[in-house]
Amino acid sequence: MHVFVLADPARCIGCRACEIACVAAHMKHDMGQAMEDSLPFSPRLTLIREAGVTAPIQCRQCEDAPCAAACPTGAVTSNGRVVTITSTLCCGCKACLAVCPVGAMQIGLVAGEHALPVAYKCDLCSGHDTPACVAVCPADALRVFTKENLQHVAGSRRQQSARQLAEPGYSRET
Repeated sequence: MHVFVLADPARCIGCRACEIACVAAHMKHDMGQAMEDSLPFSPRLTLIREAGVTAPIQCRQCEDAPCAAACPTGAVTSNGRVVTITSTLCCGCKACLAVCPVGAMQIGLVAGEHALPVAYKCDLCSGHDTPACVAVCPADALRVFTKENLQHVAGSRRQQSARQLAEPGYSRET
């Protein structure tokens, strides 16, 4: 099972620290110099404000990644831990963007790396122990989910459901 980062909208304060940390982690330039040079600000997650909640949306690192299946050039692949994009192979066709089930894939200019728009998305800050967004979040709204975390969450929810079924007055019609 692939590891992925998931946000808790109840905790997210919408400060955008995750987006800034993401850009800083992936940018080969100094952030201040990049702003002076008008380099694109291209975070690999997107903070969404909708229906009174905020939360960053980012790649779920799908095991059967539809983006990889749709990529005509083989630029999107999975190494068993994370779905990655080899930007030098990307032709910018947007097929990956069209099939992503969570809207995590993005197409655009990546700071100083390519002259043409390419696909990019969360890569879990490859080479770092903890993704930059998780490390910097002041509200502790982002969490790295592993197979063990998900099994614990699923088990807790099953127990909660069983308790609800056992409550007096529970009806199948509710």
